[in-house]
Amino acid sequence: MSDDRTGLGPAMIRELLQELMSTAFGSWTPNDGCPDAEVTAAGDRLGIFLPDAMRDYYAAAGRHPELMGMSGHEHTLRVSAPEHLSVEDGYLVFCGENRGPAQWSVRPDDVNWPDPRVHGRSEPGGKWYSESRRLSSFLIHVAGRQALRSFPHQATCRIRGQQLGVIESLLGYLGSHEMQKGGHWLTFIDPTRRVLASYSYNTDTLRAAAVDPTALEYLRERSGLPLNLT
Repeated sequence: MSDDRTGLGPAMIRELLQELMSTAFGSWTPNDGCPDAEVTAAGDRLGIFLPDAMRDYYAAAGRHPELMGMSGHEHTLRVSAPEHLSVEDGYLVFCGENRGPAQWSVRPDDVNWPDPRVHGRSEPGGKWYSESRRLSSFLIHVAGRQALRSFPHQATCRIRGQQLGVIESLLGYLGSHEMQKGGHWLTFIDPTRRVLASYSYNTDTLRAAAVDPTALEYLRERSGLPLNLT
């Protein structure tokens, strides 16, 4: 039996992030990421070895303002730069709300594992609770959410989970469906048409975004969903 903390293995998100960034911003360059020395120095400062999934995120997007949540969008999350990582109440805190108190972390016993589970709490000083998502899945969703908000053309509609099949037939999962299991939302991508979409189970809301508005019109026509283009 495999250890519950091993997840899907390392090297799982760097290429996905590069594909996401090329879709959203037109290209990816090494300058979008942090040098490995900076990430290693952060771990040395804290006396830990950062999980591989976190190191992959920094390598691909550690200096990108949108994916790190430095763009100022109200509903984005803020991923801590390596030099700002902290240990609070014994947990490695790596993410928080841009305009809210919620935080996410990795349990201290799990930081040396490639893809540990994520813990969250509603405010600093509150009780940590275990989420069903692994770090790789959480970071992929964060990146998709941040990138989607940056697109010039947006569309939304309310759908039920059983209607997701029509989206699955038109857009691919960012990564895979298996990789995204356990979260409150799903992320989809079409690199050819430069379209991103996310679905929230909490609100039954599908949000799609594209560089070219005709791509959203195509998605609305092919899916038959009542996407409201904005």
